[in-house]
Amino acid sequence: MSELESKMETFAKIIEGRVVHDEGRVQICLKGTILGFPATLEAINAGWPFGVNYFIETQVIDDPDEEPDPQALKMTLVPRVAHGIMKMFARILLVEARGMRLGDKKLENEFIASYNNADEAFRFVQYPGIAEQLIKLHRQTKFSEMLIKAGSGLWLSQPVNFKSLDADLFRETFKMLGDIGQILFEAFQ
Repeated sequence: MSELESKMETFAKIIEGRVVHDEGRVQICLKGTILGFPATLEAINAGWPFGVNYFIETQVIDDPDEEPDPQALKMTLVPRVAHGIMKMFARILLVEARGMRLGDKKLENEFIASYNNADEAFRFVQYPGIAEQLIKLHRQTKFSEMLIKAGSGLWLSQPVNFKSLDADLFRETFKMLGDIGQILFEAFQ
């Protein structure tokens, strides 16, 4: 067994899952569960410059007759590059967008947000502990983008290639995503 295959098996055990061989689509595909939710890690390629993508599915049972709610929360968070006085210059030079208001200054300083439903977005970020969890998730994982979709789940892109990914970071990222997914499942379905 190669070093890469061994690492894939080890990481799959962390999420109580298995390695899925889908080399026609992605080189790395691990499926398991986190807090009862289906969890997936994928990478197009194990090495640089390809990062990894985490998925948590909060819609455990699909009803084929059910129409998706167009007002259900869809939010994208992208970390800010510029902070402080540099934020103003970044906006003037069109390097960084202002983003949509979140009603939480800490989150607005940390992320550029976009969403489809302001009421649900404000409710989500004001839910007890969510703002702190999102900031902690970003600071620990250095993710490049996160999608939060009520009735569906979470997606997070991390610019770390699989060969360089640390098992503790992998475990902690999935744990924090699982905690956020639990709140999304319980309060925003």
